[in-house]
Amino acid sequence: MKILFICLLLLISSITFAQDEEIDASKPTNFYTQINNQLEYNSRKSGGNVMGYRAEIIYSPSEAHLILAEIPLMYNDQTEKFGLGDFRARYFYLPYKNYDKFFGAFGPSVDVFAPTGSFENGLGTSSWLVQPGVTAGLMIADWIQAFPILSYQYTSVPTADQIPTEFKEAQHGISFQVITPIIFSEKFFMQVTPIYTASNLTKTRQDRYIQEVFAQYAITPKLQTSVFYRGVFEDEDHTVRLGCVVFL
Repeated sequence: MKILFICLLLLISSITFAQDEEIDASKPTNFYTQINNQLEYNSRKSGGNVMGYRAEIIYSPSEAHLILAEIPLMYNDQTEKFGLGDFRARYFYLPYKNYDKFFGAFGPSVDVFAPTGSFENGLGTSSWLVQPGVTAGLMIADWIQAFPILSYQYTSVPTADQIPTEFKEAQHGISFQVITPIIFSEKFFMQVTPIYTASNLTKTRQDRYIQEVFAQYAITPKLQTSVFYRGVFEDEDHTVRLGCVVFL
């Protein structure tokens, strides 16, 4: 209930100063300062189901720079523990953007996941994850585009005592995904994102196919609602998020 109350306060306070302007959030290479308040439910085969609130704070000082901080506050129904999950930070630099061309955008980014969540409580991984990558934008048509992203993945040695020694090793991998926005109207769009990851290329392979689907609807230009789904099918891991996006 406290989480819902916080979300409502953020929503009400944001509406009071939101002003209309043209916003196209369908393309991941369009940068806006915003706050995305999300209620999340993660159903997992093992380790307990996790649910709670995820705050995604994005600051964009210009069209070429994006800084993101993601703060999850989660509850695990198996351990019955509540607390901070793994913190995420991202920097995205976009030196080229011209949607009049087929090759409409290009830029590097880096994602860092810090092990701030408790592994013992089922809220974290106890490993650092660093993902530098490059993104391109392909302008197929006005209503559909494709944004392929190729990333390198480094996962540090986990520190949790509960993890057996034979699994305590650093991992090097890659991931490839294609964010595909489908624009239905000025107010409504979807993003369909197939993802292939190979998180460990050195020893035992842990390749996965992941499917993400995201939909966003604009109540007003600066106040939008969203639905997100992520499925890691081999692990029977499914995540659903309901969001309220406020552009500042």
